Amino acid sequence: MKRAKRDMTERAYKLGYNQGLKGHAKEQCPYQETEKRGQWMGGWRQGHAFYVAGYRMPSEVWAAGASG
Repeated sequence: MKRAKRDMTERAYKLGYNQGLKGHAKEQCPYQETEKRGQWMGGWRQGHAFYVAGYRMPSEVWAAGASG
């Protein structure tokens, strides 16, 4: 049985969230379509808010703990 393709707007949001959480600039949005770009930016804003608040990706937390 074939798997249904994921909702592309949901995928755009998740990608934006991950980029924001890593501290990347919002200008790096890969989407040109209005709907997908809007979802990506929404995800980026949420992820960036966590980044600014001090949250980090699990791999970054692990790397910081290993070096100290």
